[in-house]
Amino acid sequence: MMTPTDIAEYGERHVEAWLTSTGYRCHATRPHHGACDIEAHGEEDNLFVHVVAALAPTDPPDLTGSALGRVLSRAMTLGCDAWLAKVQLDGQGDLAADIQWSQLNH
Repeated sequence: MMTPTDIAEYGERHVEAWLTSTGYRCHATRPHHGACDIEAHGEEDNLFVHVVAALAPTDPPDLTGSALGRVLSRAMTLGCDAWLAKVQLDGQGDLAADIQWSQLNH
């Protein structure tokens, strides 16, 4: 059985792999148990991506107001666009669905 830490780490790996495959250089941090933030630097833009993951069939959780504020504040400090990546995994840590992307600072 995957632990919450395992789920977060697999989610991070999938998002980081997607970002690097599209040309971004990534650095990840874990602000709290069960989530991850990735700084992704590209040629034309820089992203601050908050990653949340869950085991299928459970949907990844939405951001709380305080978490949203923290992500937006950190992205602004870094001069990045803020994004949320929701990852749904199967029991082996593989993607059970496409990564759901949402820009947080339109």
